[in-house]
Amino acid sequence: MGQQTLLFCVGATKAGTSWLFDHLHGHREVHLPAVKELHYFDALEAGNGGWQRKQFEAQLSDAQGRLATATEHKPKPWQAKLAGELSEWLNVFDGRTANHDGYLDFLGRGRDGVRVIGDFTPSYGLLKEKTLATMAGLMERVRFVYLLRDPVERLWSNIRMVVGSDDPKELDRKVDGVLAGTARNILDRSNYRRTLNRLTSVIAKDALHIEYYERLFSPDAIARLSAFLGITPTQADFSRVVHGGLRADLPRERRAQLMQVMKPQYNFVERYMGELPAEWTQKMVNA
Repeated sequence: MGQQTLLFCVGATKAGTSWLFDHLHGHREVHLPAVKELHYFDALEAGNGGWQRKQFEAQLSDAQGRLATATEHKPKPWQAKLAGELSEWLNVFDGRTANHDGYLDFLGRGRDGVRVIGDFTPSYGLLKEKTLATMAGLMERVRFVYLLRDPVERLWSNIRMVVGSDDPKELDRKVDGVLAGTARNILDRSNYRRTLNRLTSVIAKDALHIEYYERLFSPDAIARLSAFLGITPTQADFSRVVHGGLRADLPRERRAQLMQVMKPQYNFVERYMGELPAEWTQKMVNA
């Protein structure tokens, strides 16, 4: 086997990471764990591994419960795989101790026929330079993928996910929080400038692949990503919806307000990438 690549997909949240994970998970040259978001590095950096382990334990309990309802005619192989890997991951990571060797082995280091192993945890986009540098040094060949989505569209999708309903009053209240700067978690995940500046301060630009959410679901985008990772391009199911959000319209006035808050991000992406995609500018014209 040739040199293996360690892939980190570091976000952005609500920008297509789940769909991309789903696509690459089925690629014969790629090995991704059934546990999409391992939260290894952010738990170590923030010191909240105990809380994170409880989330994994709850996922494991849910998977085991689903397995208990399986029958000969309704097997649940994905739940079996998920339950097995959650148990394995809980044995590898105690929530407090850095165990890089155990982490890499869990990801599939050295697995025959596998060119790429990886960890898709969008919250890694919030990590500090020191942690990102540690990640970049784990193996000889490490690559990062960062998906960008129109900042206001990403915000609105994130707001709908956090609220968990299409209640106009609740959605409006969360938008108010974003505008007031109190919904920090949502705002931080929209900070493309900070994430890209931190990443490029510790890794070479050729170790970073950026793709727009608005262009991700196309053969050209898959070809670009495959070339970056050194794997064979495969046909993708662009009609498949993974973790589709609740449908709710963003009022025009609210869009204009959020666009003003996000203006520094639009300006940064335009400088960094050389231009803004037409899919973004069209929405700006209509705001």
